[in-house]
Amino acid sequence: MKKFIPKFRMSLAVKLYVTFAIMLVIPTFIVSFFAFSSAEKELGNELLEGAKSSVSLLNSNLDHTFAPKVHDANFFSETITSDTYGDGSESSAIVQKLKQYIGLHPEVQTVYVGTSDGRMITYPELELPADFDPTGRQWFTDAESKKGQAIVSSPYVDAGTGDMVVTVSQSIGDGSGVFGIDLNITELQEVTKDVVIGKKGYAILLDQNKNYVVAPNVEVGAPAEEKFFDNLYKEESGDFSYSFKGDEKEMAFVTNEITGWKIGGTFFTQEVRETAQPIITTNLIVMGISFLIGAIIVILLVRSIKKRLNGLQQTAKEIGEGDLTKTIDSSAKDEIGQLSRSFSEMQGNLRDLLSKIQDNSVQLAASSDELTASAEQTSQATEQVASAIVEVASGAEKQTHSIDESVAAINEVSQGSMLIAKSALVVTDLTKETTDKAEEGGQSVSKTVSQMESISLSVQESNEIIQLLAKRSNEIGSILEVITGISDETNLLALNAAIEAARAGEAGKGFAVVADSVRKLAEQSQASAKQIAEIIQAIQKDTVATVKKMNQVTNDVNDGLDVSKEAIRRFNEILISMRDIIPQMENISSTAQQMSAGLQEVDVTVMEIADTAKSNAATSEEVAASTEEQLASMEEISLSAKSLAEMADDLQSLIKKYKF
Repeated sequence: MKKFIPKFRMSLAVKLYVTFAIMLVIPTFIVSFFAFSSAEKELGNELLEGAKSSVSLLNSNLDHTFAPKVHDANFFSETITSDTYGDGSESSAIVQKLKQYIGLHPEVQTVYVGTSDGRMITYPELELPADFDPTGRQWFTDAESKKGQAIVSSPYVDAGTGDMVVTVSQSIGDGSGVFGIDLNITELQEVTKDVVIGKKGYAILLDQNKNYVVAPNVEVGAPAEEKFFDNLYKEESGDFSYSFKGDEKEMAFVTNEITGWKIGGTFFTQEVRETAQPIITTNLIVMGISFLIGAIIVILLVRSIKKRLNGLQQTAKEIGEGDLTKTIDSSAKDEIGQLSRSFSEMQGNLRDLLSKIQDNSVQLAASSDELTASAEQTSQATEQVASAIVEVASGAEKQTHSIDESVAAINEVSQGSMLIAKSALVVTDLTKETTDKAEEGGQSVSKTVSQMESISLSVQESNEIIQLLAKRSNEIGSILEVITGISDETNLLALNAAIEAARAGEAGKGFAVVADSVRKLAEQSQASAKQIAEIIQAIQKDTVATVKKMNQVTNDVNDGLDVSKEAIRRFNEILISMRDIIPQMENISSTAQQMSAGLQEVDVTVMEIADTAKSNAATSEEVAASTEEQLASMEEISLSAKSLAEMADDLQSLIKKYKF
């Protein structure tokens, strides 16, 4: 498993490239998708509104066509009676009125009266079948069934002209017949056929009986058998989607109040997708250009960051190898520049620390050399004292055998005692001086410990500052998320404004340009905010690495503290040994003085000399033993001083690894 993991490791530059690529491509795809979806929806709504508008215009056209005729039918049905049309001849009053009406309304094909007794009075006169009976016609029966109300018939073939007509009829007030107006619907059909919704959409008319009035490739009066037409007769107006001959379509419809006819406007749903297709093409082109520009910017930015980080890494490596003379360019005002300045400050502190340690190690080595020399001198003096004591003991033994020899021995002992006293004083002074030097050495090491503890605190404070920097970076990341959210909202508002401007047509072009500029600014703000977020993440990673490096420095300082504390402990041991030697040397001096006093009494009595000689012999043995102990202690002091000197040499060797 461990051998497999490294295959997926990437450098910081590759990670930045991949991250920026994802951040450039994914948002652009998302924006393009939503833009296409929104545009498709808006175009669909526009086509539907266009269909509704066309249907409304056709409805108004029907009203303008039939409303006057309904009014006319109402007028004639109230003014005409059976007396008016008489026998129905051309000379009758009704024919004159019909002729006059035709002259004023050329759009009317035929105007007539059908009587209850089966007669048909028309103008212009028509050649009707001999068995033609108006009372059996639909327009007649419908008007009779709804007296006092004008009725608009379904389209039918006129028996006299053979044309497709629509009749507006109303029963005469006295019940003697029905007045009717025939309208040729050819013009109405042409107007309806001229309506185009979208590219291929069209309008249709259905009568109140669910028969075609106007529809492409369909005969007038043919029944509308498709099930989706049921939706038109469920409500007065509305819109719905349906499938016709394998094509998905939508239809908007209204019901004409005068005729009861259904007016529908239908269009193909595929037209919406085809119209929106250029938008996705444009988005892809914009996305490609944006990705190319963004890639160039990202490459330049990543190279700049990588170059500066590599320089910082190389300098850190050289410092780690002992060269503290290298400098770091910290002139930049960004976070990497701040990191470089903090690194330079740490480098200066390390340089000062090593300089102070070097000076203290030199002083420590000198003090150790002096201590070693003093210890050697003390050892030599102690050996001389031991030799003198041996001679004193030998003299004491000779005094017990011979008075003559005792005098000579006493003289030698006297001389030896004087030498012992002088040597003891010298040793005492050297011991005190050695003690002072050891105390000074201990104080110097204590200062070194204090300075290294101060350095440790400085490193900890630097670590806290770096962690605070990481916290500030996180706060900046939160602010950037807010900026990104604002950019998204601005982009959506700009897109909506552009759509509204497009709907406004020529009057909205200026507003569309402003909306497009706002949208581009929002996209640029969003891209910049994301780039800054990536830089903040890189700084946070570098901050973590710096914290680890500071922890390593702290560990090194702690190791130095441990070595210094060990040196203090050794100095304390030296001081204790020295303090033990001082009273012993004072005892030696006191004994030498006692020996001198005893020798002065030699002249009083030989017996007292003999007794004194015996006493001196015993005392000499004790002094010899003490001298041997002192000599052993001095050897230990000498060894400790040499060890301290070696430690000072090691410390200097360690410092020589660094250049500062």
